[in-house]
Amino acid sequence: MSKKFVTQWFYAPLDTRKEIRPSGFLGLKKEVVDIHEAKIADLDNFSEQLENIYNGFDEMGYDVVNVVPISIGSSEPCHSILSNGKSNYLGETAFSITRGAVVVGKLRD
Repeated sequence: MSKKFVTQWFYAPLDTRKEIRPSGFLGLKKEVVDIHEAKIADLDNFSEQLENIYNGFDEMGYDVVNVVPISIGSSEPCHSILSNGKSNYLGETAFSITRGAVVVGKLRD
């Protein structure tokens, strides 16, 4: 007998951007590195995983009835630049991003 409700969750990695950084002796060489974006999930990966779960549920005879987002909280330092050029630490700025979801499916009648 099949279960009436099933769940599946997924978690998307952080998005990345390319950045050129100096390297080597005196920084004369340049290299391209991937930098993780702390506030942005990889939305291509996110949507692909969500689509795969929807299609998998459909093949098993389930309809998606709910999607519960998984949000991850974090913070980063906040600074202001004073008129004399010095930096003034103001504390932490909190933020959260949606990195994944729990998908709930219900067996079709």
